[in-house]
Amino acid sequence: MADNKKNVIPLVLAVVLALAAVFAVNRLIAQKTPMAGEEMVEVVVVSRSLSPGEVINISSLRKKVIPRTAAPSKAVFWNQRSVILNQKVLTAVSEGDYLVLDNIGVSKGLSDMVGDGEWGIPVSLNGGAITSRLRPGDEIAIIATFKVKPREAEKHEVESKADKRSQTVTTVLMPRVKILALDGNQQQGGDQFVLALSPAEAQIIVSAQANGIELSPALRRPYDNANLDRKEAKMVKTEVFEKMIQGIEMVEVPIGPK
Repeated sequence: MADNKKNVIPLVLAVVLALAAVFAVNRLIAQKTPMAGEEMVEVVVVSRSLSPGEVINISSLRKKVIPRTAAPSKAVFWNQRSVILNQKVLTAVSEGDYLVLDNIGVSKGLSDMVGDGEWGIPVSLNGGAITSRLRPGDEIAIIATFKVKPREAEKHEVESKADKRSQTVTTVLMPRVKILALDGNQQQGGDQFVLALSPAEAQIIVSAQANGIELSPALRRPYDNANLDRKEAKMVKTEVFEKMIQGIEMVEVPIGPK
């Protein structure tokens, strides 16, 4: 009997030490600070526990900033959170846990991501550095550049100037639209996008592209409700730049160094 007690004591001690070690490691992981220069990312975690079949809304989510190396392979980044809104959770997720794509039924098809009353339309956008960094879920404004003929009241002013019978105009076409997907052939970004639009907006975009109108994106802050009236931004015509130089003396190019 005494021998059995002697054998049990070391076993219990080993279990206690193992549990203490696990607790200490977890504390270290939780308190881990990023190394100098390490890239930080914003990912989605749940602000409350979610049950299977529950619909995700914005109040269910919160942002967490972590080192990129610590992010799960299928983490949902904070700037992509609109893609998962109104989706159903497939598995239970505890409060504070990362929300990963395996938890969500977003792998069904692109049509499941289109909102009520919306259509998904492919669009070509000019934007260089911006378009190469846009991702599904981002919100953008679309700016259009095109030529217009002068109105009847202005015709007499330009009849003698053939080069001014049409003017290039730039204005906001749509103040806020959501990106659903990128061109499948450009995994790292590009100028081909699928946008969520109302039927009327979809027709406008299709017509604009058919008429060779140049469309450029302006990146918006997610859920920003400012500047939704496209008229607020006004428009830009060639005259704007002509007025800029009025009253400014011209610099003469020197023949040689002085």
